[in-house]
Amino acid sequence: MIIFLDQRVVKLEYYNNFINKYPNHQFVFDDKESYQAEVIISMGHLFDNHTFDLYKNLKYIALISAGYDTLDLEYLKKRHILVTNAKDVFSIQIAEDVIAKILYFNKNLKFHMERQQIGNWTFKSQSHEIYGSTIGILGTGSIGQHVAERLKAFKTKVIGYRRVYDHVPFFDQIHTKEEGLYQLLKESDYVICALPLNEHTRFLLDAKALSMMKQDALLINVARGEIIDQEALTKALISEQIRGAALDVTTPEPLPADHILWTLERCFITPHNASASPKMHQRIAEEVEDTFSRYIQDKTLDNKII
Repeated sequence: MIIFLDQRVVKLEYYNNFINKYPNHQFVFDDKESYQAEVIISMGHLFDNHTFDLYKNLKYIALISAGYDTLDLEYLKKRHILVTNAKDVFSIQIAEDVIAKILYFNKNLKFHMERQQIGNWTFKSQSHEIYGSTIGILGTGSIGQHVAERLKAFKTKVIGYRRVYDHVPFFDQIHTKEEGLYQLLKESDYVICALPLNEHTRFLLDAKALSMMKQDALLINVARGEIIDQEALTKALISEQIRGAALDVTTPEPLPADHILWTLERCFITPHNASASPKMHQRIAEEVEDTFSRYIQDKTLDNKII
């Protein structure tokens, strides 16, 4: 079997154990030498249907990302190509990032950093705590569960939204359908987006949905920018309809330097790096190795997309 380990996005030093474990398989690392591969280990945004047409023997795509919205899944289904994602390797650090973004607002960190730079000792009162609050998490997968588990430690009520009802660890309540989404938005002090982007979630948080939120609620997006109607969000922030928004993702990316969101006091933007961690590459490599082992043994894959 020929396996393409895409060195454009894969740090090969983390994959030595994986490569050495399968000496009977041929590993290639340059995309120009990869067209005979049966397996691609890479990022979906580096490929389109025309590129995949060049891979006549392709059977399996192992994404090293959690997101897969750039792939044409219908095309891949027609070719009977298996796709998996790296669903568990970003959850720990993204959950920590969510808490950091909440505390950025609750603890007035921007205010205090600005005063530190000019040597100004100024007391500023605080109006919000995480303790005892209601957390609404859109998306109850791996990231949502890690966020919920950590925020439960603050003695919170955690409610979730998903398309199909199911019991999920660390959640006190699960909502489904449009009425469930609106109920979550009405109740929540913090709304956290952790959903994959697809035809069901694109612009899920439109002007109507945002109007359901509490005026003192925070919105945090660590999923995909297009889950939120960004123009509607901008208006909600300017009109003080909600307390604030912490965005790790935007539309487009990078967000243009002259975009109004950069200037809004109620908006905190980070450049799609909530998943950053010194352990990220090692976690990805371990996930790839584990999934590939299951693949060749024809075992159940819990990260299968199609």
